[in-house]
Amino acid sequence: MSLVEDFYFPFPRASFRAAETTLIVQQVWFLGSKHLKRAIKRQHKLNDRTTFLISSCQALRKYRYLPWGKRRALAKNRLLRNYAHRMAGELAVRDLAMLSLLAWHFSSKMVPLPQRLLQFFANPDEQFDTVCQSIYLSYTKMCEPDTLANFKERLRGLLGLSEQHVIIDDGVLYT
Repeated sequence: MSLVEDFYFPFPRASFRAAETTLIVQQVWFLGSKHLKRAIKRQHKLNDRTTFLISSCQALRKYRYLPWGKRRALAKNRLLRNYAHRMAGELAVRDLAMLSLLAWHFSSKMVPLPQRLLQFFANPDEQFDTVCQSIYLSYTKMCEPDTLANFKERLRGLLGLSEQHVIIDDGVLYT
């Protein structure tokens, strides 16, 4: 299916880079979580690159996603970018559009990682309905109209799916 057939107007493939940013931000949030830190200490012997990546994500969470330099470095991290590119390749065009709109809702700049998007993943339930309503309007202009309830369910499922993929070493660990 071409982009023209899938959308009411052409959606440039380059626009999906924002979807990769959303995937990176979600990984940064998850790699910074206390749960992952405890689990990795018990189960995995990591290489130095991955250990440094997790330490950076942990530090970013500790300082409430404020350090601009860390957000910039993580946006350019090769392991994160490779993961996001690989994951985006597995998603449908409509899913990529949803993730792109989610990133754009918080910031049009992808470097450094959007602080407000990181904060969204830290507590998504707090803002989920408001964010969904906002991006739903843009989504329905691009794609076939759907109900807001269906859109919310699809976005929640999409975010849950990508949360199940966690980077470990040079691959992806499926939790």
